[in-house]
Amino acid sequence: MPEPVALAAGHVWGFLSALRAAGVTTALPKQADLLRVIGASPPRDLTALYWYARITLLHDVDELAAFDRVFDAWFRQGGLQDIVPPPAGESDVPSPQGPGEDDPAPQEVLPGDGTEASSLSTYGRRDFGPADERRRSVMRALEAAWPAVLPRAPSRRRRSARSGDRLDMRHIWRRARRHDGEIIELRRRARPPRPRRLLILVDVSGSLRQHTPDLLRLAHTALRAAPARTEVFTFGTRLTRITSALSHPNTGRALRAVSGQVTDADGGTAIGTALHEFLSVPRFVALARGALVIVLSDGLERGDHTPMVRATARLSRLGHRLVWWSPLACSPTYSPATRAMAAQLPSLDHLGGVRDLSTGLAEVRRLPAVLSGLRRAAARRWSTPRPTGTRS
Repeated sequence: MPEPVALAAGHVWGFLSALRAAGVTTALPKQADLLRVIGASPPRDLTALYWYARITLLHDVDELAAFDRVFDAWFRQGGLQDIVPPPAGESDVPSPQGPGEDDPAPQEVLPGDGTEASSLSTYGRRDFGPADERRRSVMRALEAAWPAVLPRAPSRRRRSARSGDRLDMRHIWRRARRHDGEIIELRRRARPPRPRRLLILVDVSGSLRQHTPDLLRLAHTALRAAPARTEVFTFGTRLTRITSALSHPNTGRALRAVSGQVTDADGGTAIGTALHEFLSVPRFVALARGALVIVLSDGLERGDHTPMVRATARLSRLGHRLVWWSPLACSPTYSPATRAMAAQLPSLDHLGGVRDLSTGLAEVRRLPAVLSGLRRAAARRWSTPRPTGTRS
């Protein structure tokens, strides 16, 4: 092994040992993931290395301050600057916050230039933590709000009713026999309305780490409100159906079951690949046909955004409505200016902002107005400046 490479490898191993000494829990598979990613795609500077390590290694947001202190001590204070020179013409990524500071708020990630997105693939489980009393109160309000806002469609089976487009001859003759063959009442048959299917796709990638627990709790309230008509999937670098795991009535147990099933949480982002995988399975396509489709994602896609845009367009054609809720859209200064979001905006019926349970409740209550409006109206309601930069 050449001497510079050996020194760099020893430095990374020393950094991992220092993290363990500082109390930051780093599982061996996640350490292997970090080393594999560094070997496959060397970070161009310290900022890229920081996000590689943070997305891959961190298990609990409470360990962020210790992680930042160790990273600064091993890489920044040591005077190491550039690992690989940045390609010509590529702008630098803004540096992460200093040690001990909280995660940047969603509105600080604007205009959504993809710097939070990653292509890292992780393996492991994450503890989504318990909900406090305030969250439980909002979840009860959500569970009560869902049934009233879900769209309805006529059922396939006809039932006896006072009004309808067909006569119920069996009922009419049965009543006539009781009155010596005299027809004294006309009864009709109609197709009573029933709730449409609800399909929820939750982004669990690293760029949504601080929002993922509340987004899953939001999906859990929908599943509790309409268990027979709701399907929930997660996607990061892989697609996972979590309807069964999330169906437990207790939120804590449901999220623990999801934690054991979703192995790509807090990893990379492959929205186009995940949606294409969903649309390639016929039984999954049947779940989307005629359904209200809700995607909870920031839409920050790395690489070519064409598969994501094509998959979104097909979901829009399959579903009754396609609603996209992004944490970034909670900011009043947000604009869907990335190439991916700008290209898929014409396929969306609504683009709203959801970053926690409270903003989720506000968007759920706004659904009747969205469902009664024109289709694919998101492009009319958002100004879409010309996309800039190379990131999607």
